[in-house]
Amino acid sequence: MDSIDVIKLLLFTLTVIAVAGFAGIIYQLRGISRALTKPEAGGSPGGMGTHGGPARARPAPSPEGIDPRSAGNLEECLGAITEKYGLASFTLATADGLLIGSTKAGAEDEAARCSHLYTQGKLQDETGTKLLGIPHHGEVVVGIIRPSEPLSAELASALEQDTRNALQHWV
Repeated sequence: MDSIDVIKLLLFTLTVIAVAGFAGIIYQLRGISRALTKPEAGGSPGGMGTHGGPARARPAPSPEGIDPRSAGNLEECLGAITEKYGLASFTLATADGLLIGSTKAGAEDEAARCSHLYTQGKLQDETGTKLLGIPHHGEVVVGIIRPSEPLSAELASALEQDTRNALQHWV
């Protein structure tokens, strides 16, 4: 083994270490991102959390609707709706699967998949994501709702109305 082979082996080893290091960093950053975007489970330390029921109840959303004019854009309005109803994420898509807006990064695939499910008549996917058809300008906009907690019928109706108001203002 001459000096060139030793240098090649050293460079290969350093490349493998660098790739593994970057993979570890990305893995950790993804975990941090998930922790920051995950809705709070609520409750006191040692409480039952989300597995045995909430340690404290989330307050009911206020009855007044979201004013879309107070938001700077559609995504901010969707964020306000998500916060008001305690959703994990909220996405709007066309019936043919194009993303309109979302509170979730990289929601293009979800928009296409869930819109396809909606056109097949399904109102929920296998993960518990709710699908809501909202008529808008003669077309159907598919609302893709990932609730943190089950939504009552009246909350779902209020959420639909807030979404209609946002669509009328922004789309």
